[in-house]
Amino acid sequence: MSDSRSRKALLVTGTDTGVGKTMLTCAIARALVERGSRVGVYKPVETGCSVVAGGLLAEDVEKLLAAAGGGQAVETAITYRFALPAAPLVAAAEARETIDPLRIIAGYESVARDYDIVLVEGAGGLLVPIADNYTYLDVARQLALPVLCVVGSRLGCINHALLTLRMLLYSGVRCVGYAMNVLDADKATYDAAASNQRTIARFTAARYVGSFPFVAPNERGNWNRLGSLAAKHLELDAII
Repeated sequence: MSDSRSRKALLVTGTDTGVGKTMLTCAIARALVERGSRVGVYKPVETGCSVVAGGLLAEDVEKLLAAAGGGQAVETAITYRFALPAAPLVAAAEARETIDPLRIIAGYESVARDYDIVLVEGAGGLLVPIADNYTYLDVARQLALPVLCVVGSRLGCINHALLTLRMLLYSGVRCVGYAMNVLDADKATYDAAASNQRTIARFTAARYVGSFPFVAPNERGNWNRLGSLAAKHLELDAII
């Protein structure tokens, strides 16, 4: 195993798209920075990028970099970016490009050489296709990355969570656990999230590492607040 792969690292996946992976990855990054760690971030592929003068703006990557302290060059934090909001394989085909897994491996190892901890954010769920016969599960396998599953608490999340956790178990990839993300501020949503977590726990041995409270959209760029919430509500020592 190379030195870069012996560093602490984590792949953050989700039960679906729009479940809060980026926000939780930002929160974990800032909490680790506050502990004194040098945190690098890496998102192999971002789709749905905004078209701006000079190219495509990867907004999720910009958030990750800011949360981790802003010292990392954006070019090192992402390998592929596409405008179409679709699975990487589909977005790449629309752009008449082919994603090379070897470039993703090289991109990760470049970041890992320079940081104590590397947080890797996936796109969508664990089996979202990146290239032919290549998914985020394959990224985790190749790079020996433990995986955290973010469960957006909404209708259907129990099935999606159990499928993801079962796939990780059968694949042999280490799962550090699952975190619930509360998607609205009202009491009914919090109650449903607690119920969903209890039900998931009845059907999996995967570790529950905490529930992240709802954060209003206008507060999701407050990195210090997100870091404080991660330190308070998530089992950081179990996660990484």
